[in-house]
Amino acid sequence: MKSFELSSEQEANEPAFTIRPAIAEDAGSIAAILTECFHPPVGLTRWIQPWIQAGLKAEISLRLRTPPAFYSCLVALVEEHTAGTVEVALRSLPQQWWMPPGLGGSTRLAYISNLAVSNTYRRQGVARALLLEVEKLVRRWNQSTVNLHVMERNRGALALYYGLGYQLERTEQEWPLLGDRKLLLHKKLSA
Repeated sequence: MKSFELSSEQEANEPAFTIRPAIAEDAGSIAAILTECFHPPVGLTRWIQPWIQAGLKAEISLRLRTPPAFYSCLVALVEEHTAGTVEVALRSLPQQWWMPPGLGGSTRLAYISNLAVSNTYRRQGVARALLLEVEKLVRRWNQSTVNLHVMERNRGALALYYGLGYQLERTEQEWPLLGDRKLLLHKKLSA
């Protein structure tokens, strides 16, 4: 996949950005964005955030150095700054914590994970552009649908996904009667 610059749909006051496949050297900036978005420094997380980020960096670095078949991590860059990231892979859907291994089904689906945009670059079309590029990639893998999970309370992400044609497949509760509900969304891709 080659790098490309997006500018045709961007507003004049928004920075142009480039989307390209991530390389191992991007692991630190990807981990920083994932930590910023999914583990903000609130409460106890503020004290363990450096360890979370270091763990994410190691995990991402490993995936980028020896990527599995049908896996891709993309980054969006504004100048040389990483503005956002997303991962996609052909895999089984994540299982519920209470489900014994092997009972969740073995169908391999195109599954999007870790879509995150730095606070600095939000609401500038970065997430939308990353998702559209993932959809192109998934089509090249001869897949006709793409799936992802989103937390039910994440209204901004839901508006983005529904606006791009994603539909609710099912609602899941991570812990019975506790915690937030997450939604499994899917989108049928046109040929």
